[in-house]
Amino acid sequence: MESTVPTTANGAAGPQSDAAGTTDANGDTVGWAGPSRAVKSPGSTAEARLDERLGRVLRQKRGPDAVIAGVLCAALVFGLIGLAVHFLWIVAIIIMALGLGYTVSNSRRDRIDVINQQAEGHPRLR
Repeated sequence: MESTVPTTANGAAGPQSDAAGTTDANGDTVGWAGPSRAVKSPGSTAEARLDERLGRVLRQKRGPDAVIAGVLCAALVFGLIGLAVHFLWIVAIIIMALGLGYTVSNSRRDRIDVINQQAEGHPRLR
């Protein structure tokens, strides 16, 4: 009797998947029976109560979706307000820096004007 080794999809020798099956002692092909199921041994009453309690917890409703959506919308609105306030702080700092620059520039120009007026002989203004 000639022994043949089944080949895989890429041509390598080896066992096939569940479609090929196996052979019994008589040489008949026996198909794959499927995954074996775990046999549940009779557990204690504590395990049964725990399973029942967990089942009740998992079946409970989580809460209305409207509440969750409302909380998320409120978080989005407050986040956007915070972003706007943060942006306004940045704008305020820039405006203060520009104002300080104009103030320094004007005071320097005023000092130069006073010096030029004194050089021309104009009286000092006070």
